Amino acid sequence: MKNLMIDEDFPAVDGIGLFELKNPINSEFNSTEITVYPQREELNLEQELTIKTSTKIRLALEELYCFEVIENQFQHWGITFKNAIALQPSNPAFVIKPTTTVIMGAPKGGHLEINFKYPVQKVCGMVTSSSATVLSAYDIEGKKVAETGMSVSHHMSSDALNFPNAQLKLSGCNLKKVTFGTFDGQLILHHFRVEF
Repeated sequence: MKNLMIDEDFPAVDGIGLFELKNPINSEFNSTEITVYPQREELNLEQELTIKTSTKIRLALEELYCFEVIENQFQHWGITFKNAIALQPSNPAFVIKPTTTVIMGAPKGGHLEINFKYPVQKVCGMVTSSSATVLSAYDIEGKKVAETGMSVSHHMSSDALNFPNAQLKLSGCNLKKVTFGTFDGQLILHHFRVEF
């Protein structure tokens, strides 16, 4: 069994068992959250997951291949990405362990979009960025319903020794999409979690 990271912002639930998910595809359980692994094979997407309200998952980004374009690897849980690539940052300004796999907005730098087939109530992720970053959430109609951000000193340059990082999180009812955006900079996302 792999080591699972527990986030204090996602408190323990009564317990999630195999019987509570109709089709627990590529996932690992503990008492607090489910670790979801990327799926690269064609799946029968006719089957639907039955997800219990308050189910918490962590995407196993560490299982992604370096330089892999991220789109449908987590589609078996209804999560798809746009403008995303997996990498292990070599720039020391990102202040992250060299072997940590993260998601970077690419090819369009500074923008990352995550869509949810099944509405979510909470998203949370660590962001490291060379400039101010905004996390926005949208409902089923595409209307922005929540926003939070990470500010960066105006005096900081892209040549800075360490880019700032912060845990960005949003809560809302029936979120269908979130975007991470930064103007004129790069951002990476890691330790990404979702609560349904």
